[in-house]
Amino acid sequence: MYEFKDEFERKEKKFKIYIFLFVISVLIHTFIDVFDLGIEKVSGVGLVISLLFFCVILYFGLRRKLWAEVMIKFFVWLNIILLFLIITVKILGL
Repeated sequence: MYEFKDEFERKEKKFKIYIFLFVISVLIHTFIDVFDLGIEKVSGVGLVISLLFFCVILYFGLRRKLWAEVMIKFFVWLNIILLFLIITVKILGL
């Protein structure tokens, strides 16, 4: 299927935003794991496995594999929803 130039640029910009948000969410996730926020013990093996998993997803996402792009979008939206839930709980004081 053919695309116009502006359509391609719009899709490319959207993809880059998803990649940026994915990297930011991975950094936040790693920060929470490393600095033991609310958890008794930090698992080094779990941290390495999760970073390896995120790197594999990012690698295949940059290679434009459809399944990796879907996982990146899912992970970004999941983190956005969780962020809103955390903010709501903090505001309401539940």
